[in-house]
Amino acid sequence: MNIALLILLALLSLFAILLLVLEKSKMDEKIIAVIATLGAIASIARVPFAAIPNVQPTTFLVMLSGYVFGIRVGFLVGVIAAVFSNFFLGQGTWTLWQMMAWGLSGAFAGGLRYVTGRSAQPPLSKSVDKWLFVGSCTAWGFLFDWIMNLWIFVGMGAFMNIGSFLALYSAGLAFDIAHAAGNFLFALLLGPGFARIFTRYHRKLVISQLTVRKSHDV
Repeated sequence: MNIALLILLALLSLFAILLLVLEKSKMDEKIIAVIATLGAIASIARVPFAAIPNVQPTTFLVMLSGYVFGIRVGFLVGVIAAVFSNFFLGQGTWTLWQMMAWGLSGAFAGGLRYVTGRSAQPPLSKSVDKWLFVGSCTAWGFLFDWIMNLWIFVGMGAFMNIGSFLALYSAGLAFDIAHAAGNFLFALLLGPGFARIFTRYHRKLVISQLTVRKSHDV
């Protein structure tokens, strides 16, 4: 069987398992609404930047969603951003890889917040937290593109070898740098302000959930 098809089937199986786990977690309907809203924002924000090669705020917005709302939300916002934005920019086998790459970036940012601690309010208000987030967004500019390069590489079939692998990654380096640089600027200039906005919605969501739980306990 073609290796590209095997990888595609493996990715589909992985997403099916993840969606099953998420469905079993019984997410609150308000969290689902937040995920849908953030996913729509991240996807729509990508469209106006389509004319600029590899520069867009989607990666930054997905990672900020994960950083503020957590791993689960970050992953799902990344998945939705890929699917929704490609309704405007074109669907294909690459969509699944973008879903994985953006989903992982959002989940990573959620994990980063847990590792560094959630004491800073609002998020990114501390200099060290801000620069860790900015650095992570910059790194994911490269990581996202390297994941997408794998999609191209596995489609080469008989031409898959170390030479074509190195040539592919070398040819895309300028685009990788553009993505990373764009992420750096978006995170540096917009990160703290957007974090405050996202945090306000997060607080309202938490307060709403606590109110519902207390009413059920009465």
